[in-house]
This record gives sequence, C-alpha cells and structure tokens, in this order.
Amino acid sequence: MTELKVQIDDYIIRSFGKELVEQFVQEYITKAILKLAAKEILDDLPTIDIDEQKWKEARKRAWKRSGQYFLNVIANV
Repeated sequence: MTELKVQIDDYIIRSFGKELVEQFVQEYITKAILKLAAKEILDDLPTIDIDEQKWKEARKRAWKRSGQYFLNVIANV
C-alpha cells in the first residue's frame, strides 16, 4: 500500500471543515476504485460467453430475486 501526503489550503479546510474534506477525498477514492473495477470487467467482457448455460441460470435466478421485487414495488406505488 502506498501512503500519500496531501496538502490542502487552510482556506478550503476552514470553508468546508476537515471532516467534509476528508469525506470528499474518500468519496473520490471510492469512485476511482469502482471505475477501475468496471474497467477490469469491461476488459474481460469479450472472453465471456453470455449464452453459456451457467449464465442463463444466473440470469433466471437474478430475475427471480430482483425482477419480482421490482414488479411488486411498481404494483404498490
């Protein structure tokens, strides 16, 4: 793991508060991690056969879990 020292102008800290600035930095790092994960998934995508039986079964299970919930939410609105 790499440790970075970040210097932030005191005006920014006074304006937003230290806790909020720390939250901004953490959110930025989290978004960067998610973008990296998405890039890795997209890089692997050409090697995935979505017509493979395991993928078909996974889609059915996902629909059963989330699709039915989605329909119930719409019906209750």
